[in-house]
Amino acid sequence: MRILVRNAALGAFLFYLVWNAVWIGAGKVPPSLFKAISGYPCPTTGGYRSLLALSRGDIAASLLFNPLTLVYILLFAGSLAILLRQLYRRRRLALPPAIAWAWLASLALGWAAKFALGKQYW
Repeated sequence: MRILVRNAALGAFLFYLVWNAVWIGAGKVPPSLFKAISGYPCPTTGGYRSLLALSRGDIAASLLFNPLTLVYILLFAGSLAILLRQLYRRRRLALPPAIAWAWLASLALGWAAKFALGKQYW
């Protein structure tokens, strides 16, 4: 069962990467896969548009597209650093509970923010 779950997660992740690569390769902003399937935004919807606006110096637009983009980037970088250190030391790959809770809290807050900002920013 564990191998099945691991392979399903890997397959979903690879599909997600291909989905985004195809859209970005075509010079378009990739639509949220979750939103394309369900019609609702996911907490990270607008993250790419937020980064593009931030790169242009448009902080207000960046925050409207996704107010937690910088939080997600910092959490991702920190999580990646922890996992790479564990991999280097040949330890079991696992995030500390505080990081997992930070992810959960930021994603819940991000989802609430998406609904509060309105559909025009999904």
